[in-house]
Amino acid sequence: MSNYRKVAVFWDYENCSPPLNSQGHAIVNGIQRIAHVFGHVTSFKAYLDIGLQSPKSVGFRSDLQSSGVSITDCPHNGKKEVVDKMILVDMLAFAIDNPSPATIILIAGDRDYAYAISTLRLRQYNVILIVPPTISQSLESQASLVVDWNFAVLGKRTKADTPPVRQPYPSRNLDGDIVERVLREFKELDEDPAVTPTPPAPPTTSAHTRRASAEELFQPSVFERSTAVSGDAALTCTPKKIRVTVDTDCPRHQSRLSLPS
Repeated sequence: MSNYRKVAVFWDYENCSPPLNSQGHAIVNGIQRIAHVFGHVTSFKAYLDIGLQSPKSVGFRSDLQSSGVSITDCPHNGKKEVVDKMILVDMLAFAIDNPSPATIILIAGDRDYAYAISTLRLRQYNVILIVPPTISQSLESQASLVVDWNFAVLGKRTKADTPPVRQPYPSRNLDGDIVERVLREFKELDEDPAVTPTPPAPPTTSAHTRRASAEELFQPSVFERSTAVSGDAALTCTPKKIRVTVDTDCPRHQSRLSLPS
């Protein structure tokens, strides 16, 4: 297989979206590892309706753009399957501009792509699917190669009975060791995780005041002079229970003492 084949990546972001705590550059790196097995990437597009995305995803989308991904806005405007139709047209446009052999990488799990994939494969294009864990058998059977999204991109383990990289049917356009070559790219995947653990939030107090501990309650901070004094003046110390509250709204956290009447 020639190492100079053109590769185009089409990513249905709404159908296969990473968690918000993942790193955009690590996600792109995982996809690039797969793409470079088949050639050099000439186009890398991600499709989504930006208006429907969480404000927290702005930084992630900016990270994707910095890593060479073209963000294609797909306003739904009350319509369905907007992203699917745009990807289908762009895939066919790529095929028109780039005669086979060439490779198309589709990141999606929607069965509506099955007919387009089978048409491209009839014209000797390699179609690599990067898919979520559960997809339609009709979609998977049309691909040249199927790669598990969780394994290849997110660095998560797959089910024991599901190979992370699989070839539905042998293809003359692909080398016989293509599965091993793709798996080899993720040998050091654990050293470059795409998902970073979110640190636990610091403990917070739900009230502005707190109750003093038992030791604080019985400190001898209040004294009573004995009324029965004989000879030298003698003092007796009798501890009384007091309540200590701390005003957290005060910048100096001054303590206030409440004495019983």
